[in-house]
Amino acid sequence: MSKDIPCKIIFKIRLTAVILFVLVAAMVGGLAQNAYCGPASDREEKAVLKAVRNFLDAEIRRDYPAVYACFAPSSVYVRTHTFKQYLADAKVAPDHVVAYQIVRVNYIRNNKDPQTISTADKIAQVEVEVTFAHEGASRQSVVNIGFIFLKEGGKWYKS
Repeated sequence: MSKDIPCKIIFKIRLTAVILFVLVAAMVGGLAQNAYCGPASDREEKAVLKAVRNFLDAEIRRDYPAVYACFAPSSVYVRTHTFKQYLADAKVAPDHVVAYQIVRVNYIRNNKDPQTISTADKIAQVEVEVTFAHEGASRQSVVNIGFIFLKEGGKWYKS
């Protein structure tokens, strides 16, 4: 036997250890990434964006029943205004939504104070550039709005 054999064995052991370390590190890194920004958060963001689009598309169509249905059941507005009251206000509003551009989802977070803020499970803020047309005028205004959406019973609603 030559002196090189123990060196070759040690080299193979070290190489195997390095390979195992890299594999484990990759797996742990992949799990950590999924825990914070993986598919679950992607699904949540997609669900919020869908709720925002449903709300604003209904506003553009002036589909008042659909707009009212987008409001969170626990929202102060729904608790203090019937659909009939909302409809009366909406029909005389001097401005209406004609276009929008979603800028970004600013945050989605768990509701840490369900007694004070809302009974919602989660709260999201979505920044949107909204274009309003003014009744009786040929002008439009673009306004940047941070819409708040609430997740109640597994569904996202406009606050």
